[in-house]
Amino acid sequence: MSRSARITAVAVAATALALPASAGAATSSSSDAQLTVMSRNLYLGADLIPLASATDLPSFETTAANVWRNVQATDFPKRATALAKEIKRTKPDLIGLQEAAVWRKSPDGVKDGTATPANVVVYDYIKTLRAELKKQGVEYRVVIAQDEFDFEAPTALGYDIRLTQRDAILARVGSKVKTGKTSKGQYAKTFVVPTQAGTADSKRGWVAVDAKVGGKRFRFVDTHLEAYGGDIREAQAKQLIGPSGPLTSRKTNTILVGDLNSDPKDAAADAAAYKAIVGAGFVNVFNPLPKTSGQNELVNNPTSTLKSSIDHILVRPKQTVVKTQVVGNKASDRVGGLWPSDHAGVVATLRLR
Repeated sequence: MSRSARITAVAVAATALALPASAGAATSSSSDAQLTVMSRNLYLGADLIPLASATDLPSFETTAANVWRNVQATDFPKRATALAKEIKRTKPDLIGLQEAAVWRKSPDGVKDGTATPANVVVYDYIKTLRAELKKQGVEYRVVIAQDEFDFEAPTALGYDIRLTQRDAILARVGSKVKTGKTSKGQYAKTFVVPTQAGTADSKRGWVAVDAKVGGKRFRFVDTHLEAYGGDIREAQAKQLIGPSGPLTSRKTNTILVGDLNSDPKDAAADAAAYKAIVGAGFVNVFNPLPKTSGQNELVNNPTSTLKSSIDHILVRPKQTVVKTQVVGNKASDRVGGLWPSDHAGVVATLRLR
């Protein structure tokens, strides 16, 4: 081989070695900054609105007894097996939960409203879901949780029932996502309803965690906006993105998940909350938006009746969307004739900037 041929061969070899190394480093870096997130409304188990229309205490107590029977019929421990399968299959690094309820009752014969707080836990949705996940071979830890709406009511069954709604963020044990500082807050404007058993104040809020994946920092925020009253919902959304909210900074990669109770295709008042958030620079990872809400109260309808797009995953700035999935929306997802929730769940795999 001539000297010039040897020099050419060496140069080609050097180039061949250098290019894969560079490409490999870029691929590794890109892959390292990838994560999967989920938003999941667990469904508290019954419709509470009929309690507000009771005209006297006896009818209220009868209605409260029916609410409690519906909670039992919608059987969260059974539904948790289906929810855990969704999570095991999609492997989200972070999950934003809404309606992660705790249901308590008072001892039999104690029926005095809040005078004696009900403290016998019958259902703890987060505890049950985590136990079911562990049983199926995956573990999630609670990063942060916050109590929201809390209301106790007498029933015609001879005892009180008490509901505490919670929002929470779970993280998969062993995930490459590293979580750091957490924060939480509640909205100033709430839906307040007088009932025969006292005033029900539908407190709502948000929970957040600052985290890192593949050297990229980001903030993950989970919220559940008010279901009743477009003006209330819009005010909550504006607080979320406002100076005191967790979404105020435009310098941070931010992922917002939750049940916003707002579909951009709704009438103006109901769509306002969603549009306020998008107006602040957030981009939905789904296009088109999936139907995620609308199964019946007992979640036993044989075919799906999902109709509204109110469960969302939004990002700011725009990120690379690797994959999106909807879970809990097919008849095959049911367990024992029950849908996992009255909502479907949304999942996205993202590659951060």
